[in-house]
Amino acid sequence: MDRRDFIASLAAATVASHLPLGAAAAPSSGRITLLHTNDTHSHIEPFGPGNGPISGLGGVARRATLLRQLRAQLGSVLLLDAGDTFQGTPYFNRYKGRLDYQLMRMLGYDAGTLGNHDFDNGVELLVEAMEAMEQLQHPNPPFPFVNCNFDFKGAPELGKRVRPSLIRTFPGLRVGITGVGVAFAGLVSPKNHEGVGWRDPYECLRPVVQHLREVEKADLVVVLSHLGYDLKGTAPDDLQMPGQVAGIDAIIGGHSHTFLEAPTRVPQARGETLVFQVGFGGVNLGRMDFAMARGTLRSASGSSMPVLG
Repeated sequence: MDRRDFIASLAAATVASHLPLGAAAAPSSGRITLLHTNDTHSHIEPFGPGNGPISGLGGVARRATLLRQLRAQLGSVLLLDAGDTFQGTPYFNRYKGRLDYQLMRMLGYDAGTLGNHDFDNGVELLVEAMEAMEQLQHPNPPFPFVNCNFDFKGAPELGKRVRPSLIRTFPGLRVGITGVGVAFAGLVSPKNHEGVGWRDPYECLRPVVQHLREVEKADLVVVLSHLGYDLKGTAPDDLQMPGQVAGIDAIIGGHSHTFLEAPTRVPQARGETLVFQVGFGGVNLGRMDFAMARGTLRSASGSSMPVLG
């Protein structure tokens, strides 16, 4: 199917449900739902037969339908992605990530981060894919990217599109969002991340989380992490993060393609952190629900929802 025809057909099946900064549709005070994906890897269509337990799952149009249903049911919602949007199907080979980001904008993503495969065609084509998303004619605004441990001094065009953190405000609740990415060594060719350096994610997260808590007065702090779920102490990962960085409420993970049915609860200085990721290829949509009262987290839960036809 031609890219324009595909976008047009998806547009007909979706609604412009992305919420502008500081707005929410009939929210419940002090409640927020995080909906999230990771490692979608250009899987625009559902998985076909012969793919074992994920056969028949996924697809961007189906995700759009599920999102529309959930937004109609819920109040305050954020839709987030933990990186590796690129690489994996002929759609990426043909459109170099432009189609992926355009479709994410149409679905109303609020923020995303960068994975190692998002650099597979180099910094210049990554920026071109972001520009294609920004230039798309659609009611939903372009979504921002967050990362605090990449150094973009040598890649200013990419750097101006990636923020260290951001705040989203809902009635009775402020949500701080930041992101971290995996080390390039052994994963990304030096020429493909030229101008972009890597720094220790824990060291970079500590001042950012503190800023979100103490200066921005965030009630809930979320990290979009493309480090991996459990690397057994060989490198920074999501399970170690709460013990290394105080003040994180939720970690939406990627990179390791870990299928979790529900978030893992990890103790930390402020209580516990929910750590979650939902496999790969867009076959599942993650959901985490938080209820706050007077700045105190009262309840937190989550589940993985299959994206079905």
